[in-house]
Amino acid sequence: MIIKKLIKPIVLLLCAGVIIYALLTMSDGRNPIVYQEHLSDVAVTIDGEPVTFEDLAFYILFEERKVEEQARIYNSDYTKDYWNLHTNDTFIQEEAKDVVMGMAIHDHLLYQLAVAEGLDTLSESEEDELEFAMNDFWEDTLDVQYEHLPCDTKIINKQIKLAAIAEKYQNKLAQESGPSQAAYKYDGYYYSLIKDEHDVKINKKLWDRFVLGDVTLVHSKINYINGLTDADKEKSKEQKGNRNDKVK
Repeated sequence: MIIKKLIKPIVLLLCAGVIIYALLTMSDGRNPIVYQEHLSDVAVTIDGEPVTFEDLAFYILFEERKVEEQARIYNSDYTKDYWNLHTNDTFIQEEAKDVVMGMAIHDHLLYQLAVAEGLDTLSESEEDELEFAMNDFWEDTLDVQYEHLPCDTKIINKQIKLAAIAEKYQNKLAQESGPSQAAYKYDGYYYSLIKDEHDVKINKKLWDRFVLGDVTLVHSKINYINGLTDADKEKSKEQKGNRNDKVK
């Protein structure tokens, strides 16, 4: 009798434990990841070759700057509004995120092909052009991005060089097979045919939780009820504190 009485509570406890565990697991699987905590994690594999989240740093910097500049034109007071716009059946933030992954896959795939053919070196003149390109890139980088670089500048410069070699191979394909260089860009049709011949696997478990726009940029969270940003709230608290001090 005692055993029978204990069975029901034990079963209920086990069920409750399973439910709590499931809820915690689901919650962890939905929360946005902190990019800097996943630099060594694989974002995508191309023919078995891993591309880590750190390998995406250059593309993240580039795309976040480009979108943020457009956002400042749209709403200089609160640029996050632009990132959250829904257009062409998607959010601009998601569209930009797809561009980051698309460019990274394109460059790493073409780089692998260049290496396989022994075409992964740059001539002296190409090295000079690369140096100019790097200087332009860093000059265009926003001040706030310098304060929130995802990794060391040397690592990012290596990624820029990889992209340059990929572009060189892209131009080679265009010259040999036509019809144009644009056809072999990350969103080009002829490139898509090449890509389809290779095994590309995105780590969707992490990538789906990655949020572009908050890696090298800082956006205040706005309260749509009272229109206050986090910065506004802090100023309001300080002002109240000063008033209270005067009253005392």
